[in-house]
Amino acid sequence: MLNDKSMKNIFKNLAKTILLLFFVSIGYMGCGDDELTSGPPVVDTTAINYNNLIINERTSPFDSAFSSVDLYHGTIVQEQSTFKDAVLVDSGGASTVFYFRSGDLSLLDMPLGFQTNFKTIFEYPNITQAQFDTLTVIPDSDTTLTPSDFTLDQTSSFGDPLSSHPVFGFYLAGRYPTYSSNQVYGMIYLDSAWRDNGVYKLKFDVKINKNGENRFLKNSNITD
Repeated sequence: MLNDKSMKNIFKNLAKTILLLFFVSIGYMGCGDDELTSGPPVVDTTAINYNNLIINERTSPFDSAFSSVDLYHGTIVQEQSTFKDAVLVDSGGASTVFYFRSGDLSLLDMPLGFQTNFKTIFEYPNITQAQFDTLTVIPDSDTTLTPSDFTLDQTSSFGDPLSSHPVFGFYLAGRYPTYSSNQVYGMIYLDSAWRDNGVYKLKFDVKINKNGENRFLKNSNITD
């Protein structure tokens, strides 16, 4: 049978427990949703923008010319690279008219790169940089993209100076499924072209989605 001293200790401990639970509940109720879910912001790694890429026309020595682009990683590469997705081609060899061609259609003296299929986006034949920055989809008959939407092995041609600023759609056919578990789609925007010691240079932007979605990011912070 419990004596008076034991009973007092039991009631004292019970009171402490009740008081502790009360303060814990008050503290929890005072926390906002932002405090309960705080943490680093989520970074979208599937929809990515590559801005201000500068590519050169093919010059001698041809194998070391930076006339190709790895669209998946947004980097300009040498034409001898097997990781090129597209090559800047001089149409007719007169250095006046150019176009992008699929990376697997390199000249006989160059290693093959990845196959890329293109799409002419008739809705955007000539738009401003600001307009391209806001684009979030490739216009299509429905909301999704499929490989069959991209049927060309090269883009339409362009010159120096650029007479227009078109947008081309692309599908990185050669990347799937070996190098990417998802189909990869994107857009190329032609920004400007000029000559540097007689060599044709082209600046362009790329928007890409590595998750097979017709969803692209707006550009919120552009640097020239």
